[in-house]
Amino acid sequence: MKRRESGFTLMELMVVIVIVAILAAVAVPLYVNYVKDAQRTEAKGAIGAVITAEQTYFQLNGHYIDDNFVQNPGQPGSAKQNLNCDLTDALTNWTISVAPASDPKTGFTVTATGKSGGPTSGRSVILVYTRTAQPQWTEQ
Repeated sequence: MKRRESGFTLMELMVVIVIVAILAAVAVPLYVNYVKDAQRTEAKGAIGAVITAEQTYFQLNGHYIDDNFVQNPGQPGSAKQNLNCDLTDALTNWTISVAPASDPKTGFTVTATGKSGGPTSGRSVILVYTRTAQPQWTEQ
């Protein structure tokens, strides 16, 4: 009686490995881009909250003000100096600072800088806001 051995040939296994490698070569760069887009969106959302806080401050005081948002190690939340703006979630990956324009009645600049050693290291998102023009976004 003959026994028939079943299994995959070496050629079939090589074809499957090549197909998986091609799929991985396409999928990994797309995934990395999605992650970067999500991080950029996180920074833009935090900057949007700062814009709202600055506009509120301007309505109350007649000028824009500078501020720095940093996460306190060992303490949840952010160190709020001048603006009433909670950026706790964004401060995990970003350091956010606000600087008024040369004339604090005309506008301000918000900079979100990626924290070193983290997933956003070396990246920044900058918004230049003026009362008379459209906001200008810069991403690096």
